[in-house]
Amino acid sequence: MRPRRLLIPLAALSPLVLAASAMAADTSVNVVNFAFEAKNVQIEPGDTVTWNFADGGHTTTSNAGQAERWNSGPATNAIGTSFPHTFTKPGRFTYICLPHQSFMRGTVTVGSDQFRKSQSRFSQSRRGSTVTYKFTLVEAAKVSIKLSGAAKRSATRKRLNAGKYSIPFRNMKPGKYTGTATFTDDFGKRSVVRITTTVR
Repeated sequence: MRPRRLLIPLAALSPLVLAASAMAADTSVNVVNFAFEAKNVQIEPGDTVTWNFADGGHTTTSNAGQAERWNSGPATNAIGTSFPHTFTKPGRFTYICLPHQSFMRGTVTVGSDQFRKSQSRFSQSRRGSTVTYKFTLVEAAKVSIKLSGAAKRSATRKRLNAGKYSIPFRNMKPGKYTGTATFTDDFGKRSVVRITTTVR
């Protein structure tokens, strides 16, 4: 009897798996004449981009620091070959051809941005000469805080996942500081918080 119970859920799941596979799309990018054609493509999460190398001597390689990573290299691709990558995360992802990265570039935009700004609950606290900035990320983002005034201070965090974070600035000189906290999401959209801080 136990095997029969297991067969029912599996049978129910099969149409769902087939439907998901049927919904996923494959977009082609041709690599020809020292260019990616099309240079910019828009897809949905779960879709695949396939680069077709009509000319040899090129790669498709994602830029560093992004949620999606791929590399058809490190050797260049031969003429007539192809390279697929399935995108699972929303965002705007840039890529290059390694041997010709100064001019041979492309962009894949996956889905759409769901958030007006990346952060919430931005606050600051001071204890002695240490000022700590706290915030919550509602989506993955890069964070940069820059201060000027009594002294110049800055801090940068590479791509952080959604969650709660704090960035301390220690040994701050007494005086007034102004600056910004900039949050950049995977679509390249920036949201800025203005900062005013006084250290006594």
